[in-house]
Amino acid sequence: MSKKNHYSKLYLLFAPLRSLVKLIWQIVLLFVLSSFLGKDRDYLSNPHFWLYVSLASLGIFALAVGYHIACYLTQTYELTEDALIFRKGIFVKQEIIVPYERMQTIKKNQWFYMVPFGLIRLMVETAAHSGKEAEVDLPMVPYALYDELQARRRNETLMKPKEKVQQADFALSSKDLLIFALTELTLLAPVFLMLGALEFIPDSLQDRLLGNFSHMIILAAVGFFCIAYLLCAIYMILKTVLKYADFQIFQESTGALRIEYGLIEQKSQVIPMSKIQGVRIKQNIFRLFLGLVSVDLLIAGGQEKQEGEKESLTTHPILIPVTKVSEVEGYLTHFLHDFDFQVALKEMQQLRLWYFSRFKFFVIAIPIGAYFFFHFAIWQLALAIVLLATLSLGYAYYQSKSQAYGMNEHFIVFRDVRLLERVQTILPRKNIQSLEMRTSRWLYPKQLGHCKLNVKAGDDDFHTELNYLPLDDIEQMIHFYRKNA
Repeated sequence: MSKKNHYSKLYLLFAPLRSLVKLIWQIVLLFVLSSFLGKDRDYLSNPHFWLYVSLASLGIFALAVGYHIACYLTQTYELTEDALIFRKGIFVKQEIIVPYERMQTIKKNQWFYMVPFGLIRLMVETAAHSGKEAEVDLPMVPYALYDELQARRRNETLMKPKEKVQQADFALSSKDLLIFALTELTLLAPVFLMLGALEFIPDSLQDRLLGNFSHMIILAAVGFFCIAYLLCAIYMILKTVLKYADFQIFQESTGALRIEYGLIEQKSQVIPMSKIQGVRIKQNIFRLFLGLVSVDLLIAGGQEKQEGEKESLTTHPILIPVTKVSEVEGYLTHFLHDFDFQVALKEMQQLRLWYFSRFKFFVIAIPIGAYFFFHFAIWQLALAIVLLATLSLGYAYYQSKSQAYGMNEHFIVFRDVRLLERVQTILPRKNIQSLEMRTSRWLYPKQLGHCKLNVKAGDDDFHTELNYLPLDDIEQMIHFYRKNA
């Protein structure tokens, strides 16, 4: 394949259709929001309004079609003996040359409508790239191109179609996938959204809630919120199941990990061992009680952001969505031979609840301030103060009890709490960019301080931190970090 190649001709069909679906969805969302925020909607009965909306939509769609036609005509790729060449640009021409041996990450995404035609979206990254988008992004090309690039990158002969398909080294079962979806912290998001929505209840409705039919209306409101939460939870569970369905891990002959998942949109990412900066073993509050953990990786170098995503999914890719605590070490030892997962952890000898909870107690000021504005009953104020103080103290205990660290010749392990999740981070010494020690005029007499480790992961710096440690322990960490520096 030593000639210039365009995308598949089906790109001219599916790309405009995706733009059309996105446009329709945005118009529907705009009308839904306007129905909630707007009061006067008489314009909906005006035929001129719908004419203008139709003309504007047709104009936007025509621009999208023209853009995709221009992309098809001006963007080409070419495979030479030693490199992939990608050309693009209408007024400013660009030519990107990526040698096969410099390819660090090769990803493929496959939406359900691409499967019958054997097409994929292909993205290629190098170690030097630090942007938000892939250096080479081919939206609709034959699946065979992915296999050929993988073979050329490994300097191997392309596998024949009749050869045996590689078996996955790890496959997430349907039961574990459902458990993973049911124990995600995102299930708590609808609760906070609905509590926030209470702020937008009109005053007239609030007056009715305090009227003669207040009990019946309150019961109806509680029932409505329960049904709304149930629908949101079902949607989030289905979204997680569809996203991580058929989750598999393959170990390549070079040692690199190939992670594939997705039902509607199939995604694949190849992660070389040299790009893995660290490992995180995570337990949120749901999985903590069930004895389950999940594992993700800290990856060096820029990773592309998928279209429509708020942040890159490949900065901290999931290695194992969910597994038992007793099984995680076996999986990690199998996939990550260069890491040591038997570092003994040292927990804090003193809980230091006062230090962890003192700033959290400021939340008590909220009900006290509200009391002077709304003049509710004193027992309600006392109940709110006791409840918030108990939650603050309980969370402080959870933070202090979870803190631990461990070191050996080449690795350091920090275990801390991030919001409602306990995270154990394993870092090789050579991958730590910097170590930061902090104390204050009040902590120093107590010989206490904070220690933070910074690692380059994705486009930003990742850090893990332990608080209120003895300064002697921090000195040991500094000695570990500066060893053989």
